[in-house]
Amino acid sequence: MSRRFVPLDRRILERNIKARYHAGDIGTQDALHLFDELLHVAGPSSVRAINCLLTVVGRDCPALGVSLFNRVARAKVPPHNVTYGILVDCCCRAGRLDLGHAAMGRVIKLGFTAEAIVNFSHLLKAICAEKKTSYAMDIVLRIMPEFNCIPNIFSYNILFKGLCNEKRSQEALDLIQVMVEDGGCCQPDVVTYNTVIDGLLKEGEVGKAYSLFSEMLRQGVSPNVVTCNSIISGMCKLHAMDKAEEVLQQMLDRGILPDVATYNSLIHGYYSLGQCEEVDRIFKEMTTNGVQPDIVTYNIQMDYLCKNGRCAEARKIFDSMISLGQKPTVTTYNILLHGYAMERSFHDMNCLIELMDDNGISPDHYGYNILISAYAKEKMVDDVLHIFTKMRQQGLNPDVANYGAVINLLSSIGRMDDAMSQYNQMINEGLAPDIIVFNSLISGFCSCGKWEKVHELFSEMLDRGICPNTVFFTTIMDRLCKNGRVMEAQDLFDLMVHMGVKPDVWTYNTLIGGYLFIGKMDEVSKLLDNMCSIGLKPNVFTYGILIDGYSKNGSIDDALVVIREMLDGVKPSIITFNIMIGVLLKGSRMEEAKDLFDGIWAKGLVPDVVTYSLMIQKLIEEGSLTVVNFFHQASKLL
Repeated sequence: MSRRFVPLDRRILERNIKARYHAGDIGTQDALHLFDELLHVAGPSSVRAINCLLTVVGRDCPALGVSLFNRVARAKVPPHNVTYGILVDCCCRAGRLDLGHAAMGRVIKLGFTAEAIVNFSHLLKAICAEKKTSYAMDIVLRIMPEFNCIPNIFSYNILFKGLCNEKRSQEALDLIQVMVEDGGCCQPDVVTYNTVIDGLLKEGEVGKAYSLFSEMLRQGVSPNVVTCNSIISGMCKLHAMDKAEEVLQQMLDRGILPDVATYNSLIHGYYSLGQCEEVDRIFKEMTTNGVQPDIVTYNIQMDYLCKNGRCAEARKIFDSMISLGQKPTVTTYNILLHGYAMERSFHDMNCLIELMDDNGISPDHYGYNILISAYAKEKMVDDVLHIFTKMRQQGLNPDVANYGAVINLLSSIGRMDDAMSQYNQMINEGLAPDIIVFNSLISGFCSCGKWEKVHELFSEMLDRGICPNTVFFTTIMDRLCKNGRVMEAQDLFDLMVHMGVKPDVWTYNTLIGGYLFIGKMDEVSKLLDNMCSIGLKPNVFTYGILIDGYSKNGSIDDALVVIREMLDGVKPSIITFNIMIGVLLKGSRMEEAKDLFDGIWAKGLVPDVVTYSLMIQKLIEEGSLTVVNFFHQASKLL
């Protein structure tokens, strides 16, 4: 072919590439072949077609895109600013921020200052994706202006998203205020406000989010449906339904049409308050406005009904939903499964699982955990192990929660060898046990009296970096105290404090009960003083333990002191009154027992069958005629 025909062939090839690119008709392999063909005859005007091919290749293979750019440079085809934009994007997505920085330096050196903003955006996104938003802020606020490259709102919005993703929404809020007060040409837009409002809500700062929404309106920035939905969702989660309704009305006044997400938030909010009439009103408003319920709407309905023991109604909604052509998701099935589990409706659970199988849907980890936990509560070990096996057969490896439920069941019934077998299998599969797993195993070995194994597992837990919490320590201390190993429970208590884990009133109750059990009254007094010194107040169970312990140790007078203190400070339950009356009657202090009995009503309580039984039995023993009056009062309970 003669040299004079090359430009014509090249232009045809370039037009062909650009046409196919805009039609979306070039795959990665095609792009590579076309790139080789074009580069062989490329001239300065070929850069636009080359950009098309680099974009296609870089989209799926960013590292390869960088390599192709180097070939372009060697072929002496002068890159365009768009070419550098593609290069920076490829470098960043290939995880080579160093090359991205170098490319940006080249862009600035070549004088593409205005166009550099787009290229900086690629770099900023990559930096923020690596949780280095502070560095990205330095680029936007200092480096870009130094090179006469003034950041636009797109650059700022990348920063806002980065800050919010790092849970630094307050800094994002401060930056908005700086932009507004500066009064420059770059002002926050609806995307800015949406991003920061969403970030504040995710951090639980609902009040600040609502204030920012109000500020947005004052600044004349029109919200969109995303903005309003975020605020309505936040208000509904706070049960501030009046505020949510206000925002809904503002939407309508501004001509912003609520969508299904808007109504779902309101429905969920009213359901969480138990206001079913309001839910019905929202449903009517929703359908009147032509918005149809989606799967989330049905899930919200079913979840409320199931949690309130109305599974039969939830099932009707489930069946109605299917008849309307709405396919249930795994979440939908899980909601109904959980409801049946709460009602112990094993037949309904099994039928629902069969329906899932018929529809080609398998339970997920959460669904299996519902099944395992339901059968475990009834100590139906064979069923639990069958479900566990079926789970594997369906290609779903158990997770930590699944293993935890099985290990807890086996530990609770003393099958520690089987529990440890499951534990070892879990470790072999690369799963890291959590504190719940260790709590189950250690509690099980405590019940079996295998204290060496308890110490071994406790050490392993600490070696794995799992810090025991208050519930864990209290549970193990309770096991030790019930086995008479109170001093070991005290050692555990001391370790707990040393590790910075704060004991609660239940921790103290456990240790107090242990010392009362072995008759160490001086230690009980020390614990009570220590408890009060850290600001913990004894509760009704503390007093019950003290009264019961003192009476069993023959310290009736001490028990009476506790009774008087309790009546002054804590509202006792009828069970505690029964214990106190029992203590007095054992000490033959009938008059004081009668006074205490008469004081029950003053505490807003009513004597139960046990209360009357205690009094009647003692009166019969003493041959008192007042027993007839007590019989008459007790008969009203029957």
